[in-house]
Amino acid sequence: MPLVAGFDLLTGAERGGYAVPGFNVSNVEMALGVLDAAEARRAPVFLQFNPSNLKHIGGVEVAAAVGRTLAQRATVPVALHLDHGPDVALLRRAVAAGFTSLMFDGSTFPLERNRRETMTAYAVAQEARVPLEAELGHVGGREPGVVTSEAVLTDPEAAARFVEDTRVDSLAVSVGTAHGLAGRVDTMLVREIRAAVRGLPLVLHGGSGVTPADMRSAVTAGIRKVNISSEIHAAFARALAEATGTDPRPALNRAREAVTQVAVDRINLLGAAQRA
Repeated sequence: MPLVAGFDLLTGAERGGYAVPGFNVSNVEMALGVLDAAEARRAPVFLQFNPSNLKHIGGVEVAAAVGRTLAQRATVPVALHLDHGPDVALLRRAVAAGFTSLMFDGSTFPLERNRRETMTAYAVAQEARVPLEAELGHVGGREPGVVTSEAVLTDPEAAARFVEDTRVDSLAVSVGTAHGLAGRVDTMLVREIRAAVRGLPLVLHGGSGVTPADMRSAVTAGIRKVNISSEIHAAFARALAEATGTDPRPALNRAREAVTQVAVDRINLLGAAQRA
């Protein structure tokens, strides 16, 4: 199946009442592990790179070449997503390289600057005919390559104005989770934001470590994309740490399998299995 635009995945999730997982990967083995899971469970996925992932793999052009090649070999829908894009210049490079979904993250800026720069980012995305995700409020915690500060919950009224002004295609919201392996979801706040933005797809960052009950409630309340990074990175690192011998390939294969196991669990939990 050809690489798809992020629009297609969000539309399918909205129609089906489930959430598409967005897996942040740092190398080829992690990407393969994610796609193994997507194939096994017949699930659509966002294959994602944040700035730290891009640096590790060799830059946005290398990430695009790897991601596009693997996605085009897949038999399930895969969108190639730039996560936490810090500036418009990187968004332009990403679309030129072939990314099919973008996030501009101005969540640490004052509201007016976030609004203004998100509008500029939206123009870039619109010209490239790819969807734009933005963030309002701020998801705290810690994740390499993601600028974080103290968490600020998303205000529904502010979200309504922000979405109307910027015309973004999805909105990452701060509803209690954190980047890293922790987080609780304020489901009532998700519902309030969802109503305020009139059904716009909402994105949950900090999806690693969220309890199954909280995750199911979040999806029911209107979350349509969930980002998962720390969980699969931790599984990959544990598998490598247990490796012995001088040939790295068996260890990398086991780490790939560990990523697949975690990804399968999250795909099932989000209701994305058998949606491709």
